[in-house]
Amino acid sequence: MLFGIPSSKKPNLYILGIPWDNSSSFRRGCAEGPRAIRAATSEELYNSFNEALINLAEQWSYKDLGDIKADTFEELIKIVNKTVKGHYTGELFLFLGGDHSITYATFKAIKEASKKDFGLIYFDAHPDLYAEYEGDKYSHACTVRRLVEEGLVKGENVVQIGIRAPTREQVEFAEEHGIRIVSASEIYHSPKVNIPFERAYLSFDIDVLDPAFAPGVGNPEPGGLSTRELVEVIKSLNAEIVAFDIVELNPNYDYKGITAFAAAKIIREVLGKIAL
Repeated sequence: MLFGIPSSKKPNLYILGIPWDNSSSFRRGCAEGPRAIRAATSEELYNSFNEALINLAEQWSYKDLGDIKADTFEELIKIVNKTVKGHYTGELFLFLGGDHSITYATFKAIKEASKKDFGLIYFDAHPDLYAEYEGDKYSHACTVRRLVEEGLVKGENVVQIGIRAPTREQVEFAEEHGIRIVSASEIYHSPKVNIPFERAYLSFDIDVLDPAFAPGVGNPEPGGLSTRELVEVIKSLNAEIVAFDIVELNPNYDYKGITAFAAAKIIREVLGKIAL
């Protein structure tokens, strides 16, 4: 698994699957995302080098902590927190979702385990800034708003990339709290995004990509980034990465593994970027 990177009892990379899609609002099925992403990172397909010729096998060793199981979102938060705190001593965490509500739990867990402040770089077609969605304040459509309102991250330390399906209410909240929205149109014209903070958690909703490049998602939104554009954005990031996740991959709607392979590409380039 994972591009030929060796597993280890003393890793510098932990992988945790969170197959939760209870707040999915359109097409359910992203609970199967962790399985699909793991399968798509097979060393049978990929060698251990990223595009910059960083040999990931020389830079990384990993331990897969498996998938967590929870019956309620409150239980999920507790289990994620306990799991991260039980292993974290500065290593990188990669979280495999699951719908985008899991980022509330994972961001919170890394913040508490590291005892450090860091920003959030949020790749998504949607800003996820609703006050509530379908009666749920912790819906995948409310994730960033909850993180900001609960003081886990300052709005000025949030950069959202690839947005193309906002609402007036969400844009007004972003403006009020200093959240920077970088639209898909802006990325189309220039993939370089300057990040105004030193450390960041990266969250990738795979629907940041256009459905042509990622059909297997819960909430497809045409007019998105190409895989090439997203890789160039990753290469341009100028912040230390403390953890990252990939969410909202729905294998039930994927075609020939296109979306899962895009997720694998994202992982490989992020790991290479961190190793530079």
